[in-house]
Amino acid sequence: MQKAILIDDEKNSRESLRKKIETHCPDVQILAECANGLEGLDAIERHAPDIVFLDIEMPHMNGFNMLQQVTKRNFELIFTTAFNQYAINAIRYSALDYLVKPVDVAELVLAVERSRKKKNETDTSRQLEILSGYLSQQQAKPDKIAVSVSTGLEIITVANIIYLEATGNYTHIYMKDEKPLLASRTLKEFEDILPPSFFYRIHNAILVNVSYIKKYNRGDSGQVLLTNGVLLDVARRRKDELLQLIQKLATRI
Repeated sequence: MQKAILIDDEKNSRESLRKKIETHCPDVQILAECANGLEGLDAIERHAPDIVFLDIEMPHMNGFNMLQQVTKRNFELIFTTAFNQYAINAIRYSALDYLVKPVDVAELVLAVERSRKKKNETDTSRQLEILSGYLSQQQAKPDKIAVSVSTGLEIITVANIIYLEATGNYTHIYMKDEKPLLASRTLKEFEDILPPSFFYRIHNAILVNVSYIKKYNRGDSGQVLLTNGVLLDVARRRKDELLQLIQKLATRI
């Protein structure tokens, strides 16, 4: 059994999540339900949970602020939130899990299953460091992101990413002077968090760091030659916008 704590200031949200967990996640035992961050901190200290379901938008002390006061981070964290793009992007940067309210049962089951496989105190601490870095920089983009892979967690430098390639619900990440990684996230999720001033989707399956484009070959659609020698096709409908982005980057340099 996995021990869990629910932290959410909305009683209806807590009750709804508890019922879904009891019905669809029978291996999860809910030890406590907390209405605010202070209660959550006390419950984490007393129960040493395996999973914490944490609401972000709470009065007085939101979920992010509460986490900064947690001393023992030996639990898996699943955020719950009403749709908030800034908060979701921060969570994605750190490769932590989240559920958008109202919580979808299938997404809940998947998140719990991921937490069961992943439990690692060091990984959670590193992910929370990435999250804190994102939040402290506010509108600026952090220079590192956390990436979930089959063996655990990788912290990579954004500027070292040359391009990303979709493989179903996974993404291959190709980097400068490093071995490729296979991340357990979709290309769309990476597109949402990587800076659009540098990263551009040249067709459905490829997201390129424009600063690594060495040459553009003209044609009906076109091709880009990257600094690592890889030649990639550009979708015809994306050619003009890509050329504009390349020009903007060249002007800044």
